[in-house]
Amino acid sequence: WVCGMLATAHALLQRCAGSSGLASRVAVTACAFPFRKMSLRASEAVKAWVSAQDPATFQYTRAENGRMHSPRLSRRKQAHMIKAAILKGEIELEPTVMPEPMRFKGHKRERDRPVRQALIVQKMAEMPKMIEEYRAARAATKAKQRADNRFK
Repeated sequence: WVCGMLATAHALLQRCAGSSGLASRVAVTACAFPFRKMSLRASEAVKAWVSAQDPATFQYTRAENGRMHSPRLSRRKQAHMIKAAILKGEIELEPTVMPEPMRFKGHKRERDRPVRQALIVQKMAEMPKMIEEYRAARAATKAKQRADNRFK
């Protein structure tokens, strides 16, 4: 989600600009370090462009009588205006930092499965020896019981 807006803007640029080179203004790079979540409006280039516009269009204003007036454009229309400025080339976005995808944690049984499977293979390899030892011990116990019962 973090770079969703910037990725959307990049895709929009690629679609609209085609081979004119406008799409090369937005570079998407991969990086392994964490970063703060960022919307399109949090970009420094967008902030600079918005501050150069009429303040009443993008910000709440206070009238002479002290009352607050909402911006002339809603947030949705402001976003459309910003995207149109990006497409026109008035705003040049800085490179986007993409996070490394989070490792899927999964269930504990899924994480432990390879170790458990290796242990099962090891135990199955030892199984014939264990069966022989069990049968020998069982035969010895039976022979002792027979000998004890014979002389009672």
